[in-house]
Amino acid sequence: MNKFIYHKKGGTLVEVLVSIGIVLIFLVAAVTTILNSQFLASYAKHKLQAMYVAGQIIEQERRLSFSNIITQASTPVTLDTNGTYNTAADDFLGNSIITVTSLDAYRKQVQVQINWQEQILAGKRTMTEYFSTNIANDSLPN
Repeated sequence: MNKFIYHKKGGTLVEVLVSIGIVLIFLVAAVTTILNSQFLASYAKHKLQAMYVAGQIIEQERRLSFSNIITQASTPVTLDTNGTYNTAADDFLGNSIITVTSLDAYRKQVQVQINWQEQILAGKRTMTEYFSTNIANDSLPN
């Protein structure tokens, strides 16, 4: 009876390869999750910065006289984070396009398009956000 009992003292090559494969699968999943988290955090930060820049542009347009609110071609925009982040690479760099549409004689729609480059793994992707508001002429006829 004793001759049928097999005492195993180590793992076979197949068991080692299977365990390495399982570890690699979990490692790839963890790295993918970390890279996606970094991209989403960067995108969220830049989207907030784009909203801030667009808000500044819209407020500048509101301060203009109604007749001077016109469509503007692409212009560079920057947002210096003033040391909030560690490097200048965290500053927002992009461009804005302002499109003005006359709704009627007393109202205009102002659309601000903000574009910026987002680093994605080995390349860059252009991200775009649109913000719009209506501006009314304060000098209505009596």
